Amino acid sequence: MSTVEEDGYNSRCDLCDTEVIHSMIELLLRGLATASVDSTTGDIFKSASSVAVAVKAELENYLLVRTEALVQESVSGHEDHSDQLMKASTRPTEFLSGMIDEFVASKRNMLSHVSGFLSSESRLNKIKDFMQKMEMENVWGLDERKATAETILESIDMKCIFHCPERFVDQDKLADHRNQCKFRVVNCKNDGCSASFSAIHIEEHDSICPFKALPCDQLCEQHVMRCEMDRHCATVCPMKIINCPYYHIGCETAFPQGNLDNHCSKLLQTHMLYVLQATTRQNATVNDMSQRLQLLEKAQSLNEMSGALDVRSLTLIIKEQEGKIKEQEARIKKLERDIKTQEAKTEKLENEFRSRNA
Repeated sequence: MSTVEEDGYNSRCDLCDTEVIHSMIELLLRGLATASVDSTTGDIFKSASSVAVAVKAELENYLLVRTEALVQESVSGHEDHSDQLMKASTRPTEFLSGMIDEFVASKRNMLSHVSGFLSSESRLNKIKDFMQKMEMENVWGLDERKATAETILESIDMKCIFHCPERFVDQDKLADHRNQCKFRVVNCKNDGCSASFSAIHIEEHDSICPFKALPCDQLCEQHVMRCEMDRHCATVCPMKIINCPYYHIGCETAFPQGNLDNHCSKLLQTHMLYVLQATTRQNATVNDMSQRLQLLEKAQSLNEMSGALDVRSLTLIIKEQEGKIKEQEARIKKLERDIKTQEAKTEKLENEFRSRNA
C-alpha cells in the first residue's frame, strides 16, 4: 500500500457525504465573510474586501491546525480530546461551526464588541452581501472550500459515518468500488426531479421527494406526484365526496364524484319529483307574494286617502299608488319569467337523463 502511495497513485476512495460537505462549504464562506466584516467594522482605512484574502488564509490554517491537534491529542490518549473527537465524528458540521465561531470572535475589533453591531440587522445584511460578492469574485473558490471541508471531515470522522475509508492497490478495483460506493453521487429517478445526492440518502430523499408518484390518498386508481396530491384529492379525484346536484331541493345523498352519473341515472324519477315539488312551492310562493303585495297596497292606499285634505292631494296619492302597482306588476312578471326559465331547465334535464337511459 505504501508503495502505491509513494508512486502517486490515488488508492483511496475519498468519496464523502455530499450533503455534509455542502453544509461545511457554506459554513466556510459565511465564516470568512463574518470575520472580514467584523474585523473592519468602523475602520475607515480598511474594508471587508481588502482583508478577505488574508483572513481566508488565517481561517483555513486555523481550522486545519486545530483539527490536526485534536486528532493527535486524541490518539496520544488524552481522554477529554478523545471524547471531543468522538462527538465531532458524529456531528461534523456542528464541530466546524464551533471552530469558526472561535476564529471569528478572535478577529472582532473593539468597535464590533461595544457598538451592539454583533446583533444588528445591518451586520447580517453586510455579511450576506459580502458572501455574494466573494462568490462572484471567486475569493474562496468552491473547489478550494470543498478540499478544505473534505480534509477536515476525513480527519475527524473516526467512525467513517460520512466518508469512505476504503483503499485499493489496483486502480481498476478502486474504479469498480466507486461505482458501487454508498457515497457515490446519484440523481433522483423521479420524473421532474433534478436533485443529486450521495447514494446513502436515496431512501431518505425518496420519502420526501415532491415528484415521487404515489397511490392516491383517497384510494382512487390513479398515481399522483406528492406535490400534486392535495390538489388532486380536492378537485379531480373520482373518490372525492360530493353532494347530489339536487341536494338543495331534497336529495341529501353524498357519494364519490365518480359515481355521479350512476346516481343520477338510478334516481331519475326521484329527482324529477323533487324538481316538480320545488316548482310547485315556487309557484305558491309567487302567488302568496302577489296577494300580500295587493293587500299591503290597498291598506296603504286607504290610509293615505283618509288623510288627504283636498282633491289635489288625493289625486297625487292615487297616481303614486298607480306607479307602485305597476312596479309590483313588473316584479311579478319577472318572477313568472324566472319560473318559466326554471321549468325549461328542468325539461332539458329530463330530456338529457332520458337520452342517457335510452
